[in-house]
Amino acid sequence: MSQTKKPAFALLVALGVIVALLAYFLLAPSQPDFNALKKQVSPSVSLYPGPKSLAGEYLLLDDQRNTLKLSNLVKDRWTMLYFGYASCPDVCPVDLAMLNQTLALMQQPEKLQVLFISVDPKRDIGNLSSFAKRFNKDFIGLSATPENLQKITEKLGIYREVSTIQAKANQDHSKMDHSKMGGAYLVNHTASYLLLNSKAELIGLLTNPHRPEKMAPALDLIIKTLK
Repeated sequence: MSQTKKPAFALLVALGVIVALLAYFLLAPSQPDFNALKKQVSPSVSLYPGPKSLAGEYLLLDDQRNTLKLSNLVKDRWTMLYFGYASCPDVCPVDLAMLNQTLALMQQPEKLQVLFISVDPKRDIGNLSSFAKRFNKDFIGLSATPENLQKITEKLGIYREVSTIQAKANQDHSKMDHSKMGGAYLVNHTASYLLLNSKAELIGLLTNPHRPEKMAPALDLIIKTLK
């Protein structure tokens, strides 16, 4: 490289660094801004200090047993994940109804999609979509193979445990033969909503009590601020 070209090249590099820094500081929320946001949306939404990427091979199934990548489903969309099951007697229907009410109260509901993920694939695959759409026509119902369900629930910290209706409290559920239960079993599971940003990152948790009138403005503010 000639002596005359070196200063020009160095100037271009310096300009590139300056532009990158400006973009970072202008587009990314500062730490004080993030801390203020955390306080504003609490306790309706608990924002994590660091996002957790879900860009790996987390595979889900639809009613036709088509395999879908979670990262593709949530790419470029804010997403609320809810884990439950269709034959849940009380909690799941209430929580999904609360999510529907929350969207109805939001100023920008079109920016948030809801994925219902069944923790009971054996009974639910084939009825996932119809169950989810009872609460909102845009809700998406999915599940996964037992192996992939284990992988994603462990990654997200979701608790799930199958128990017979008449099981003893100290029975080892991991050794149950679910095929002999005759369908008479419940699934204990985490009843929280998980918020993902448009980069397929877990950024927040919404725990009980779920109050649509509080969650809606909190979610609007998060989506507007963190974009």
